[in-house]
Amino acid sequence: MVVIISCHHFPDDERIYHKQIKSLLRDGHRVLYFTRSSSNLNLSDGQITHINLSINFSINAFIDKVLNSIKSTGNIHQAQIHEVELLPIIKKMKNTFPQVLTIYDVHENMEALYRTYSERIMFLKELSIKVRNFNENRYLKYVDHIILANPPMGINTYKNQSTIIIENFPKIEYLTSLKEIKQKKRNHILYHGHIGPERGIKELVYAMKQVIKKVPSACLNIIGTFRTKNFEDEIKNLIQELELQSSVKISEQVAHSQIWGIINKHRVGVIPFRRTPLTEENTPTKLFEMMICGLELVVSKLPPAQYFVNNSVHWCDPDNIHSISQSLISALNVKDDLSNIHENQRLVKEKYNWERKQKDYLTLFKDQ
Repeated sequence: MVVIISCHHFPDDERIYHKQIKSLLRDGHRVLYFTRSSSNLNLSDGQITHINLSINFSINAFIDKVLNSIKSTGNIHQAQIHEVELLPIIKKMKNTFPQVLTIYDVHENMEALYRTYSERIMFLKELSIKVRNFNENRYLKYVDHIILANPPMGINTYKNQSTIIIENFPKIEYLTSLKEIKQKKRNHILYHGHIGPERGIKELVYAMKQVIKKVPSACLNIIGTFRTKNFEDEIKNLIQELELQSSVKISEQVAHSQIWGIINKHRVGVIPFRRTPLTEENTPTKLFEMMICGLELVVSKLPPAQYFVNNSVHWCDPDNIHSISQSLISALNVKDDLSNIHENQRLVKEKYNWERKQKDYLTLFKDQ
């Protein structure tokens, strides 16, 4: 049996459940899946037993509950965790079941995350990173394999560990046909994902003021969750100040299963990230989602995106309102030339798809 544990993701998370767990189930594995969330979803079904604990449980209480349940189950072959806070359970499992193969899935570069979001002075910020790394390293000797969701752009933090890169590539089934792409008429632009200052949303709204002067019918849809209430108020006030209420719309985050239909209603996708430690390290999953759906893409020229695509997107300079607006206008003015879309879909079909990556993932769970 395979044990999968997450304390911060929703049970039906795209990477954890729809890609990894479903791949394990198709490969014949039985899965015991633990989550800690506010969701009422119960994903138990035949080969999978899903146990969701309340978000009100502390991490330590969650770990104790999970460990007690695992001890009563027995016959555990592999265990995979999805958050750094769960490393203590890996140590406890190794002490109880030495034969269990342990896997640590690192979704984001945590050092870059700290450097981007921490509001502490530089000295305290770097000190907290050192403390965090020290605490993580104490447990890594109990980890057999580390999965990285992003290829390292800088220093490989886990260079002395057994690591494998398994990106958040989409499934081939989401490929939009060229016939459907050609039917997209409206000048609709899409941003979807987290909504925070580092994502370049403020610059994007300012850019739209310039875009509609050249393309009056252009409309930007921003879909996602604001990181802070203050930033939400700032963006909504900015839209009013610029009189963009009819050209910029904001919608709440939707279930990932619904995002594909939404992406396919748009002609242009935009990823206007600012230059921060986080955006210089982590690859935006939305890049591949928009590629497979056949959108013209406007993307900030940052190392992660440049690692995967070359000239098949409309590059813009990070933090540069004029550059963002010019790239959006260029993308909107592409009518019958599908060369960018052909190239991006070719890349997804040949390289950037989950079907290729799931082989690497399943290899970790072969009989030892």
